[in-house]
Amino acid sequence: MNGENQHLQGGRELNYVAQKDAYAGTLFSRIIEAVNTLAKNAGVAAVGKIAPPPPIDAINVSGTQVGDTITVPGEVLHHTLTHNQAISKGVNYFSEVDTNPNFTQPHVIPHTASRSSFLSLPTFLDDGVTKQTYYLRSYAQYHGSDPSKPTVLGGSGGAIKIQMSGTSSGTLLSSTGSGTAAPNGQQGAHGLGKVLDRPAPGPKRLV
Repeated sequence: MNGENQHLQGGRELNYVAQKDAYAGTLFSRIIEAVNTLAKNAGVAAVGKIAPPPPIDAINVSGTQVGDTITVPGEVLHHTLTHNQAISKGVNYFSEVDTNPNFTQPHVIPHTASRSSFLSLPTFLDDGVTKQTYYLRSYAQYHGSDPSKPTVLGGSGGAIKIQMSGTSSGTLLSSTGSGTAAPNGQQGAHGLGKVLDRPAPGPKRLV
């Protein structure tokens, strides 16, 4: 019964019940159908997990690109996602912003069902002189699936840098992650999470 996209089935047991009691067999058949329909509408599987959505096709950022850097007018990052693959109702979208191209501790921005996002980012570091560089990636997830493989702005050609052009300065706080991912923010691309339950952190050991 393990695997992806599996439906609840009555099997030999349902046939046995139906042979003994036609009314009970009909009732159980309707219950099984209702469970499978509910799972489909909720974006989950009646048994196991459903397959992740296909990866996002492209990320589009409002700004001017010169070389490997996009300069955004002002301090509001507006980006949209192109996702032309076959998807089901209940799909959720996430983007992640980090100052490291390896996304070692990314900040997670949930879009819910929207493929568009507006995010305010400071232009400079705390010194008010050095421009901050950001990196962006996005992915999709159903409630009952793992996240899709992240699509990085720049793709296989290498992560594209994003710089703002406003006047504010500041440093991002450390990320605390999303969903059931680790609370230290160091498990990127988890979206809603990959495990059903995440235990509370244990007490620190005394040395």
